[in-house]
Amino acid sequence: MLFHRRTPFAFNFLFTILVTLLCACPVLAQNCKTCLGSALGVSGGLPANTTSTSSNLGSVFFNLADTGDPWTIRKRVNEVTVFFTATKGHKFVDDLREQEVSVTDDNRPAAKISAFGHQTDLPLRLGLLIDTSNSVNYRFNFEREAARRFLQKIVRSETDQAFVMGFSDQTILTQDYTDNAEELAKGISALRSDGSTALFDAVRASCLKLARAADQGPTARILVLLSDGDDNSSKSTLEQTIETAQREEITIYTITTNNNGYNGAGDQVLKDLAVQTGGQIFSRESAKETIKAFSLIEQEMRSRYALAYQPSDLLEDGRFHRIEIRAQRLNKKFHVHARKGYYARLELSDN
Repeated sequence: MLFHRRTPFAFNFLFTILVTLLCACPVLAQNCKTCLGSALGVSGGLPANTTSTSSNLGSVFFNLADTGDPWTIRKRVNEVTVFFTATKGHKFVDDLREQEVSVTDDNRPAAKISAFGHQTDLPLRLGLLIDTSNSVNYRFNFEREAARRFLQKIVRSETDQAFVMGFSDQTILTQDYTDNAEELAKGISALRSDGSTALFDAVRASCLKLARAADQGPTARILVLLSDGDDNSSKSTLEQTIETAQREEITIYTITTNNNGYNGAGDQVLKDLAVQTGGQIFSRESAKETIKAFSLIEQEMRSRYALAYQPSDLLEDGRFHRIEIRAQRLNKKFHVHARKGYYARLELSDN
């Protein structure tokens, strides 16, 4: 039997043909990329089990700073992800550059900003939580219509997912995660006004549902709460509710259904939930202006930046770490809205 010895020329010739085919056929190249991802334990060429939580050290982050390819995969090492908006007066600043932003973690400058870009580059996981208790009965129909319009505008098909919950003394899920605007509208229509109010329990349940969404990569997780802020039947406290949202890295936007501005005790509750998690509270002068409040939330969400940074010394001590983000252009400082901090992962002993 004769064996033909492969010459270097033959090898180079075959290699050149293979490279030419891959370059000439994008579909083939994409399939090869997917196969490579599968071989590395990656689904569809993307990480199979990653989240954007700060406690998930050593996971993968999609680099939003690259303008050519915003989905470049990079290794995360002791990183914290935070979302923020910057404003000048009543206008959002939507053209910030990375060098105009600085971060401190427990009053210590971040070692490095590793990714920076707009939130709209990330898929959205949105929970809509509507107070259906007797205290909001007289304005309920206006709120449902405003919520329907909001979801129709904000949820992008095949990219985002949203769910609808109502609460009184019990929390009721009327529509689970979907990107279908009609299904979300049906979920809102299914809400019925009745009962007492367990606000804190409902917010905690919604935050946990957002945190447990089965995602294949980083997402922006947001809860929009429509309520008067009153609570008369929860087992949870306000402090526990805020801590849950902070641990799960959920941003809460609240709309007060009170018509008296920000003067009531319930309004202060809604403000605390929003400010401590990086969101804002919105009001309206009448029930009919709820649509305007939702429009302001939409504008806020579309103006957010996503930023990942490496703390100078991130300890797995389980305690709360304070974040402060500054945005400045020349001598002009912008006002920044961001969550107040995060809970570091607690390192468990082997003993």
